[in-house]
Parts: sequence; C-alpha cells; structure tokens
Amino acid sequence: MRCAKRRSGFTLIELLIVVAIIAILAAIAVPNFLEAQVRSKISRIRADLRSLAAAQESYCLDWNSYTFKDTGDDPNGYYVEGFRQLTTPIAYVTSVPWDAFGEYRDLAVNRRPMFEMGTGDALTFQQSGTPRNPGPGTPSNTWMMRSTGPDKVDDTSVNTYPWPPSSIPNNTAGISTVLTFIYDPTNGTVSTGDVYRVGGVKPAGAPWDIFFSASSR
Repeated sequence: MRCAKRRSGFTLIELLIVVAIIAILAAIAVPNFLEAQVRSKISRIRADLRSLAAAQESYCLDWNSYTFKDTGDDPNGYYVEGFRQLTTPIAYVTSVPWDAFGEYRDLAVNRRPMFEMGTGDALTFQQSGTPRNPGPGTPSNTWMMRSTGPDKVDDTSVNTYPWPPSSIPNNTAGISTVLTFIYDPTNGTVSTGDVYRVGGVKPAGAPWDIFFSASSR
C-alpha cells in the first residue's frame, strides 16, 4: 500500500504571525517616514525663505526700501505685488517658490500654496501697501515672510499680519503669545504654528526680540 505524500505549506497560525509582524513593522516605519517627510519640507521651506530673504535685502540695497506687502492668498494673483517685485524688472530671484506644505484651509476657504509677506515701518508699526495704495508704511524698513507650516493652517494671521503688528503687548503676556504662534518641532513634528523668516528693523519690545531670534535661522 502506497503512502500518500505529505503536502508542505504554511498553517493558518503561521500566516497570521507573518501578517502580525508585517503590521508591526509598518506601524513603526510609516510614522518615521512621515516624520522624515515633514522634516524635509521644513528644511526646504527654510532654504526657500533664506533665498527670498537674500533677494529682499538686495532689493533694499537698490531701492532703499523693501518691497510692498504680499498677502499671497488670492487665486488671481491680485496680491502678489511684493514677491513680483523680486522677480521683475530685475530678477533678484528667478522665481518665487511655493510653500512646500501646499494648499491650506482657512475658515474652510481653499488658498493657494503661497508664502505670505508683510512689509512696513517698524518704528511706527505701519504696514506698507500696494502699488495702487502705497500706505503709510512705505518706504518700508522691515519685513516678514511666512509658511503655514505642517498643519497647513494659517494659525497666526491675526497676530502677525499685517506686518509690523501693533497688537502684541510688550510684557510677559506678549512673549507667551509670540511663543505660541511660532512653529516648534519639539512640540511634535506636525504641530500648530507657522514657519517665519524676518529681517530689517526689529519692532521694539521683548516679544519681538524673541520673535526675530527664533525666525532668523
């Protein structure tokens, strides 16, 4: 009598163990990948803002003023005069990069993935305007550029735009406010707050000492 050949293969328990191991490895690897992706975008944004900062300073050397403001949130490009001045008629930068974190939502309104820029007079806390309406802060001696950060939400426009702001008190409460709206990766890679770059004359007050120190990297 011939014995039947024994078939080799995986049992259900073995398959479940393999699936469980893969799931555990994925649970470890995916968050690390997402964290690395966010850190990479932060590095790219800081590099882009440094390039724009250099262009802004070169513009000021030529014109004795920084550019007009630039809210950067209009789909038709109506408010991009400030950044446009950095590209034409003289190309201080060849093009203005997009915010690496992409399109964001503010009050359920889709906005284009643009940096925002405020300029003005740091001594009088007056913002600059546009070519159509220059405003009391023109010519400007201070500027601020901003990315919405990893949460893709415009967290701090009430406090820092228009620039320079006059609503932050020069006391411990003002310092606490400033610390809350600056993006800090130690609070978690994806956390609230925006990524800033500032330059020119610093508005007076301890909150702005901290803000300029944290936003000039």
